[in-house]
Amino acid sequence: MILSTHAVVGGALASLVPTHPILAFAAGFASHFVIDAIPHWDYRLYALSPRPGQSRTIAINGALFRDLAHIGADICFGLALALGLFANAETYAVILLGAVGAIIPDPLQVAHRINPYGPIRALQRFHVWIHSDNQLAWPIGVTSQALFVAAVVAVRAALPV
Repeated sequence: MILSTHAVVGGALASLVPTHPILAFAAGFASHFVIDAIPHWDYRLYALSPRPGQSRTIAINGALFRDLAHIGADICFGLALALGLFANAETYAVILLGAVGAIIPDPLQVAHRINPYGPIRALQRFHVWIHSDNQLAWPIGVTSQALFVAAVVAVRAALPV
């Protein structure tokens, strides 16, 4: 899933526990792996996604800056969407924690690429194991994620506050 989708799901889950910030973060974090198991589309990263035989070194070049801009826009859009849909003045921080928790596992993959040892290694192995091998094509994949987000928002709206 793209990071915006993860953020919305994390924000929706956090909105269910508005007085429990640690639980909101943990629910968002766990949701990342659950929805990564669903067949989906991911945009391609050119500098940050390891390819077979590729060095763990991340080169500072145009591809890296393009990847970072793409990821940054995705994160900003997802956080804005999660906060706009689920937060109010009292719950802003908790919704933000849930959304960030849902995003964090993907940046940890980059951390693993740089330093593939310790607990992050086990987390990466789990992430790769749980991630769906069935990648959807671009138009279907984007549409399916938009529909998934709409379904999450609809379900959350139907639940009591």
